[in-house]
Amino acid sequence: DARYYQEKVEHLKRAHYYLAISEVSREEGLAQLDVEPERIVTVSTAIENEFQPMTLTAAEEAALRRKFGLQGSFVMYTGGTDDRKNLPRLIQAYAQLPIHIRQTHQLVLVGKIDQSTQTTFKALAKKYGLEPQELCLVGYVSSEELIQLYNLCSLFVVPSWHEGFGLPALEAMACGAPVIGANNSSLPEVIDYAEALFDPFQVEDITAKMRHVLEDPSFAQVLREHGLQRAPL
Repeated sequence: DARYYQEKVEHLKRAHYYLAISEVSREEGLAQLDVEPERIVTVSTAIENEFQPMTLTAAEEAALRRKFGLQGSFVMYTGGTDDRKNLPRLIQAYAQLPIHIRQTHQLVLVGKIDQSTQTTFKALAKKYGLEPQELCLVGYVSSEELIQLYNLCSLFVVPSWHEGFGLPALEAMACGAPVIGANNSSLPEVIDYAEALFDPFQVEDITAKMRHVLEDPSFAQVLREHGLQRAPL
């Protein structure tokens, strides 16, 4: 409840210094904790070295596709499923893509999703006119499989309307995936490319940005190259 969180805030105020994982997180800390600016330092965050471009053998790719029901090219998301992750709008945005794109690109959500949420997402997909195979819920994957999926995806999307940092975006960029994301909270810091951003509250904007990447190979390549240059910084 409110009192519980207020007690946590009061406890936090006892610290001498605070480390923030993004500039946005630092600004939120300054606003909520009412401490001197010099007491909150942005340290950012980093990813493991194994997140990098790789070439899968034909056998490895076939095994991965068979295990997770991947039928062709795919648009990928990985992360949580709480409200701020904005996945219902992502499903709706995908459903508004032209049929010729949806016929060749599944929407793949990677990560543990409880049964109730799975049912909700499938119902949304049906409501928006998607065929069952168009939305692929692959569930939990190993670190090795996650890296393989990052490398195989045609597009990685981060639709969240609030992130403290947005680590999956950086992981995908390091693997050479074209990455687009919301134009708020920390994601502009992480992605650092204005043309890759969209309004997470406007379904049509998400759809338009996805379509741009999937229909324009040169733009997709620009995003790939930008991500590989950006990720180590």
